[in-house]
Amino acid sequence: MDKTGKMKKYAADKIALLGAFIVALLIARFIIASRSAIVLSGPIKLPNGGLSVSMPTGNGWQSDKQWRYEENGFTLSSFFAPGSGSVTTLTRCRYLLAATKTTADTILGQMASDVDGVIEKTDQIPTGEISVDWAHIKNKKNLLEVFFGTVRLPDNRRLDIEVHQTTGDAGLAEQAFKQIANSIIFKGNQLLKAGSKIVSEIKTKGLDNLLHDKNQQTLFLIKDTAKQPIGFTMDTRTDSDKNAQPNIQAASFYYFRGRFPQEQASFLKSSNNLGEFTWKSETTSLTDRSNSELSLDKTGIMTVRQSNAPAREKNYQLSTAAIPDIFLDLLFSQMLDSNYKKIIVDTIGAEGKITPVLISRIEPEDIAPPPTTNRYEEKALYVLDMELLDGRGFSERVYLDKQKQISKILLQHRAVYLLERTNPETILRQFPERADWLLQNYGIWEQNQQRL
Repeated sequence: MDKTGKMKKYAADKIALLGAFIVALLIARFIIASRSAIVLSGPIKLPNGGLSVSMPTGNGWQSDKQWRYEENGFTLSSFFAPGSGSVTTLTRCRYLLAATKTTADTILGQMASDVDGVIEKTDQIPTGEISVDWAHIKNKKNLLEVFFGTVRLPDNRRLDIEVHQTTGDAGLAEQAFKQIANSIIFKGNQLLKAGSKIVSEIKTKGLDNLLHDKNQQTLFLIKDTAKQPIGFTMDTRTDSDKNAQPNIQAASFYYFRGRFPQEQASFLKSSNNLGEFTWKSETTSLTDRSNSELSLDKTGIMTVRQSNAPAREKNYQLSTAAIPDIFLDLLFSQMLDSNYKKIIVDTIGAEGKITPVLISRIEPEDIAPPPTTNRYEEKALYVLDMELLDGRGFSERVYLDKQKQISKILLQHRAVYLLERTNPETILRQFPERADWLLQNYGIWEQNQQRL
């Protein structure tokens, strides 16, 4: 082969080698891109919330499969852990049940303060009928990149989206954030609107006009699956002069005995239209004692203070569907007088927990009659099913008599418990260890004021 031929072959070999290198580089980039590409899950629905969001999954992403109830809201999380196993990107959606009416700029600024960062950019992402206000926040000291967005929803709900990137790579974090934001599907919640209407009717009529008498006391005996008494509940309500606000006073007490005994006493004072109230409670278990204080002002903001967490005072802007659970029997009666078959309301517990509850009306003839040991009990004419929408699996079947008062409740959570309406004599006989408390219940207002 002459010199010219050798040169041509050498050049061809170099071109082929260069081509192979380029192909290998493209393949490597394709593999890396495919492994780091963000693939979203299908829509993850918030049960009975009218909302769904998709989260990153696969290619190193690990995602929750369902929303989790957490501190008067619901969360949905996903994180990215590449081959090293360490988490480099964390995403979270948080659905708040009673968000205070704060501007988007204030919320974004608060997030920047929380991560000790500065806002690099703000913008909006329209998605359907809603729009997400968002900011890119950077903490230059530790390479933290945060993309945070917020959107106010009806009924004082709010959805927050946040993506944290710890390696200084803003590209992946921004891509994940925008894909999540664009996946939001919001359809509203007609059952919550129905619940709001029922609660509004109660407020308009006034609590004093809905109580069966001016001094009302209700006792329930709690039985386990073996029909053995294991506890009791007592609710007392009274209506004083409506011209002297607050005119409604209510107290509740529950007691469970056994290996892990627990009891709670609470005392509530409320205006006639539920526009303002104060509610104090004390909960005692075998190993702990805690006190809670709730106060609702005229603006609809409820403040929660707890003795075991003095620095954790929380404020919540209640929805128009919110009602203290001590008045649920009045809600049942009002619902039965309406045309609604299903509603959702936000129940407020004595410790400040807000829980969405689905209430459904069913016909008594469509279900088997509940077990009973009370031969004086009237036949139930109305039946309601209650499902607590906090993911813990609690449900109740409530039976009401012709006066629309509760006669018994079947409570289900891992096991089935029966609550039967009873009288003080039965409670005294079954629970002599609480006889002193029961015998003093006629002075319950003074007692609770001193105790709490």
